[in-house]
Amino acid sequence: MKRNIKDYTILTLKGMGMGAADVVPGVSGGTIAFIVGIYEELINSIKSVDLKTLKLLFTFKLKSFWNNINGNFLLSVILGILISVFSLAKLITFLLDDYPVLVWAFFFGLVIASTYFVSKRIQVWDWKRWLSFIIGVGIAYY
Repeated sequence: MKRNIKDYTILTLKGMGMGAADVVPGVSGGTIAFIVGIYEELINSIKSVDLKTLKLLFTFKLKSFWNNINGNFLLSVILGILISVFSLAKLITFLLDDYPVLVWAFFFGLVIASTYFVSKRIQVWDWKRWLSFIIGVGIAYY
């Protein structure tokens, strides 16, 4: 996929959202990745780091290695995560100490939003999927 500087800036911002979620205990940056639409590309990019690509790295075929692991994408997302973790850690700690209900409500809302996006991807809602959904809601509530 051909991307420009604006695309990489947006990816960095999405990474910052993931980093902000990672700072909050019990909240996953993966949930944010899913909501903002980069989850599958992120998983595929991480999975692409295998023996074949490591061989490219260790034989100094750096351009091939970088392209095979989707390096620009990973760098943008990881940069955003790091910016967020280092810049928001104290802010999130302050907010959790002084406004815990609002912070938890915000991130719980993000989790609820992710269930909406997942449910849109399910083509057929049969009894097994409904049962799984109800069990999942029960476990999450508990």
